[in-house]
Amino acid sequence: APDTASAGVEEWRHQRRLTKSALGHTPGSLLGLRQRRQRQEQEAPRTRTQRRVGPILLGCLAVPNVVLLSSAFLIWKGRNIDISDGDAMQASWASYAERPTARMMALMAGAVRVGTVALRARLAKDKDKKSELHKRAGQRAVKELVKLGPTYVKLGQIVSCRPDMVRDEYVEELKRLQDEVPSFSGARATRIIEEELGKPVSELFSKFSEKPLAAASLGQVHRAVTLEGKEIAIKVQRDKLKEMYDLDLAQFDKVAAMLDKFGIGIEGAKQGWTDIFKEAKVILYREIDYTAEAQNTIRFYNNFKDVKWVKVPKVIEELTTEHVLAMEYAPGIKISDLEKLDSTPGIDREQLSKRLAQSYLLQFCDHGFFNTDPHPGNLAVDTEYPGGRLVFYDFGQACELQQPQCDGILQVIQSIVDLDAPACVQAMEKLRAPKKGAAKT
Repeated sequence: APDTASAGVEEWRHQRRLTKSALGHTPGSLLGLRQRRQRQEQEAPRTRTQRRVGPILLGCLAVPNVVLLSSAFLIWKGRNIDISDGDAMQASWASYAERPTARMMALMAGAVRVGTVALRARLAKDKDKKSELHKRAGQRAVKELVKLGPTYVKLGQIVSCRPDMVRDEYVEELKRLQDEVPSFSGARATRIIEEELGKPVSELFSKFSEKPLAAASLGQVHRAVTLEGKEIAIKVQRDKLKEMYDLDLAQFDKVAAMLDKFGIGIEGAKQGWTDIFKEAKVILYREIDYTAEAQNTIRFYNNFKDVKWVKVPKVIEELTTEHVLAMEYAPGIKISDLEKLDSTPGIDREQLSKRLAQSYLLQFCDHGFFNTDPHPGNLAVDTEYPGGRLVFYDFGQACELQQPQCDGILQVIQSIVDLDAPACVQAMEKLRAPKKGAAKT
């Protein structure tokens, strides 16, 4: 019996060992199980991270594609906008005042459209093909600037007067912005006039032409006849100019700050871009106040009233408000229309060039007050004086000089005529133009 009992115990123990071994609970197996569990716990976070990486990578790859597709859509859509429809463009410009993001996207898309053609022109090897592509890029630039609105049209006008900055093909195309900006309808102009002056047009004028004589970046000019029978020109400002200026100039502020941050400036100039642009903004905002322009025009008229070869239209103050400006009608030949000037009897271009230079010397050195926007759209010539009479328009941008500044400008001019470099440097210092510590040689 004892032997049988012992044999039974041994058999039980053997079966138990077999069972534990099958379940992996032997001492060696228990150690392996703990190690496997530790490895699994360490690898589990990695697995979860790996599972998150997939969507992140997909997102990173998708965003650029969405941006590219959106840009492509904007580029395609931009080609179908008719910039000759003045009322449609006016509505588009006004809508940008409330959609700064759309404004920025339109600017970026326009830059891509112009840049693509300009890049093709730069890479072209054939001279004629290169010139043709530059011309197409200039045409595209005109279209894009018009679509962006008055601020950018003004920028294009400035560049059109700077052949030292861009190629001739661009200059020729950008010149169109001086007097070929899309005009808005006569009905819109009539509404603005009636709102500003508080009376129907029929009670203000005996005759009013709804067809504009010319359209510019900030407004357009209509011909009219007063109740007394005097022929006048009515300048009507575009809608929501201030709101567009607020948006565009805020963006320009950021650009100016960035240029100053990276030290990109004008060599030798005392002011940074932020200071220069701050002063420019004051002038730009004054330009959209027609009462300020009227005062500038009256002052300019009084300064030149005794100069027979200069014509400045008289202001009709009782018909002038912040957004409407009435002046004497003074037609003329655009000063850059050389063919017409040469074919008109009584006009001498050489004499005109001398008079134009003399008129600015008077403004700088005698009057201490000058027109700061003398592009060809604001200058004309008539035959009311032998050799030709200069006609000045648009005094929205004007600047006043102090007497020391007038003296300094005169000294700069005199030193250049005398080829006296030291005297020129002294005159520049009198004007406080050079930076502190700038080289004098």
